[in-house]
Amino acid sequence: MSNVMTQNAPASPMKAAVAKIISRSEPGTSGFGTTVREALKRVSDVIAPVWPLRDYVAVNPYAGLSANSFLEARSLLQSFSDCETLMGIEYYRDAYREGRFTADDIAESIKELAEQQITTSLDAQDICDLLAQNSNSENPGIREQKVQPRLRTIAEIATTSHSIDWSEAIRDEVSKHCAAHYDEGESVWASPVAHLSLYQAWRTVAPHDRNIEILGLRGIRQFIAKMPAMPETAITELLTRLNVPQPLWSSFLLCQAFSIPGWSAWTKYQTNWKGNAPVSNDSFSESDLVGLLAIRLAYDVALAESESIEIDLSGLVDKNWPAGGGRTNGNEEAVVRLVLLRASEIAFRNNLLDSMSEKPFSPHHEPSDLASPPQRKLAQMVFCIDVRSERIRRQLESLSDQIDTLGFAGFFGMPIQSVSIGQTTGDAHVPVLIKPKFKLHEGLPHQEHEPSVISKRKQTRTWRQTWNEYSTSGIGCFSFVESTGLLYGWKLASRAFGKAGSNDHRYDAVPDHKRDQLGPTLRGLNHQGITLTQQADLAESMLRNMGLTEDFASLVVFCGHASQTDNNPLAAGLDCGACGGHSGEPNARLAAMLLNQHSIRTILASRGIMIPDDTHFVAGLHNTATDSITFFHVDDVPESHRDHVQQLTEIADNASEQTRLERLPIVASDTVEKLIQRAGDWSEVRPEWALAGNAAFIVAPRSLTRDVNLNGRSFLHSYDWQQDPEGKILESIMTAPMVVAHWINMQYYASTVDNAHFGSGCKTVHNVVGRFGILSGNGGDLMTGLPWQSVHTGSAYQHAPMRLQVIIAAPLESIDRVLQKHLPVAELVEGGWLHLVAIHNGVSYQRAPSGDWSAMPSAMPSACNTVN
Repeated sequence: MSNVMTQNAPASPMKAAVAKIISRSEPGTSGFGTTVREALKRVSDVIAPVWPLRDYVAVNPYAGLSANSFLEARSLLQSFSDCETLMGIEYYRDAYREGRFTADDIAESIKELAEQQITTSLDAQDICDLLAQNSNSENPGIREQKVQPRLRTIAEIATTSHSIDWSEAIRDEVSKHCAAHYDEGESVWASPVAHLSLYQAWRTVAPHDRNIEILGLRGIRQFIAKMPAMPETAITELLTRLNVPQPLWSSFLLCQAFSIPGWSAWTKYQTNWKGNAPVSNDSFSESDLVGLLAIRLAYDVALAESESIEIDLSGLVDKNWPAGGGRTNGNEEAVVRLVLLRASEIAFRNNLLDSMSEKPFSPHHEPSDLASPPQRKLAQMVFCIDVRSERIRRQLESLSDQIDTLGFAGFFGMPIQSVSIGQTTGDAHVPVLIKPKFKLHEGLPHQEHEPSVISKRKQTRTWRQTWNEYSTSGIGCFSFVESTGLLYGWKLASRAFGKAGSNDHRYDAVPDHKRDQLGPTLRGLNHQGITLTQQADLAESMLRNMGLTEDFASLVVFCGHASQTDNNPLAAGLDCGACGGHSGEPNARLAAMLLNQHSIRTILASRGIMIPDDTHFVAGLHNTATDSITFFHVDDVPESHRDHVQQLTEIADNASEQTRLERLPIVASDTVEKLIQRAGDWSEVRPEWALAGNAAFIVAPRSLTRDVNLNGRSFLHSYDWQQDPEGKILESIMTAPMVVAHWINMQYYASTVDNAHFGSGCKTVHNVVGRFGILSGNGGDLMTGLPWQSVHTGSAYQHAPMRLQVIIAAPLESIDRVLQKHLPVAELVEGGWLHLVAIHNGVSYQRAPSGDWSAMPSAMPSACNTVN
């Protein structure tokens, strides 16, 4: 008799959406359903979604476990999977030797965790001795591990006694069916059953597929043909046939889901997030996520019956399994690794606070505003809170005291669907958790020129599509290469050296002299119900939420951001996450257009926001790969502001150059020219580091961080609590941008700590599947997280995995009110998923998971002299 239990194998709308993705799961067995529907709901809660490539954005893979503490979540994950959430001791051994944290940090970490009932028999000196040992040494002093048993799939059990890797074989079968079913045009022959649900399509096609039967899974076709028509019914029958105890149904189904985590994440997106439509109980039972679980479970049951494998799980039906309710679970090595993680976070936090405390800070005014009367600025530039904005903001301010910068969500509060010229639908340039409210149509200033451009564009794209179909077809591909291959030699060489130029088809059929004029227009907004009053509402909300309601500069620039890369399926992951994995350009241009309208300024004046007549709003775009800044519609700037724009352009060009020079050692480029070439090199696996290194989210006036080198590791959101007496703006920040920053942080963390489960492996073997996702090689599971090249240089980690350090300059009671009102956000703090520090009246306070605040010393020792 085989037993599945074995030892571990070796090594606003936005607020509603936030509540939707942060699961209300409970630790231990108390959250496990006792009916199939409840079990399936529990499984669905734990699984995080993955978005398609065109909208690829960061997702916290642990989101469904965030109601548990960080260590409890690890125990739960390891009760049904081999997932890891902690770096190994060897990683921290190297960090300790490099001086990234000290014995004092370890001692503080041990004390802090002990207050949470997480204890170890080792003291700080014992752990320092452990870190000083050679890497090939044992770990003496650590008590013998009590590794909890975990559930395993039938395929895993069968693989141990067969020459066939049944886990891989079944994964490939599931992947084959899913790829064909969800194909969006990559395949020449579309699936004839794509109109059916995933489960129904599989039941229709799989009985005719002999592949896995030839491999050795006897009778599988007849097995599938006899399965119930409804996936929920099938799951009930299959669990019964395996004799899985009812209290363990959700755990066993989670084991199934985590054997194909990529496709589980994709079907979770299809079920809960595609279209953002609510899912009813009836539709959920027939959803593709439930269908996928039925498919995966079917292969396991068929294999068990074919190979006469029996399992006995009755011994696990007690309150001590899974061991999510405990804190240490008898695993001292895990606790030591958690101590080291927290020590590295404490060192970073102390260093960050020290660097900020060295600056004079007034809670009432920016430093430049202390003089009377205040000098009017040349420009106020609003950037996305993205960590990549920190470097160029710092350079701009260092080059001119006439420039102030602010941080705000990169979609600038403009909930748009950006529609290209000649199209009727487009991409949603909003956070993926909310729906766009209206379409923003692209066009030319002179509308009479558009018909010819649209006609020529259709011809160009039709020809390109025809040519691509011929060159990749089964009939034409070989003759195509033989006859025209040499003609592509120059193009191949140019692309190899990053000289080929942009591969962007946005300007198809648009004459060169009109390309600068192509952009979003305000046409059709009234027809969509977006009246002048509602446009003013958007503008007012944006200005108030970013704290820009007075003292306007001569120029106010909304600077969106986008990346530039070639031959990169995951390119959307380098663009603006607040814009749904797209450029922030149309959002910035719309914001500027709205505020340059006299009618909207009149409405805003009646609401208390007085914008001077001589303030002009400009849109810009920060290219994060080359750090260049482009300003739009500069020819439309009033004559009175032309010199100001020229002056700002020169400062921005210098700031871009300084930022590129700062980034040279980070991207391992010898010259600025080589750094810029990376953006157009189709063989470059690291065109930029994106958000690698992110570690902090700072909500404060810019005066708190201005002139501080944060080394591109901090999200910066502008906020002045004195302009927010009711705390509504703070509530919006903590329930939306802060949570999104946490997701980004957790995606990078998980992709670094366990790339096999939560990352996407090596970029060089990625293959696009169905135009919506990627596979590693020619099969296997759908990849979900970041590739290894996004977190590792090839010789060292570029991303230091640590949980987000949030710093908020606001009264403690204001922060507490938000946490008391929004339990899912409070759980992130109380469960140790992020850490919270408040700064008020010049004093820093740390919030413990218990909810208590404690004042921190004004000067703290740190392992380093700079924020690195």
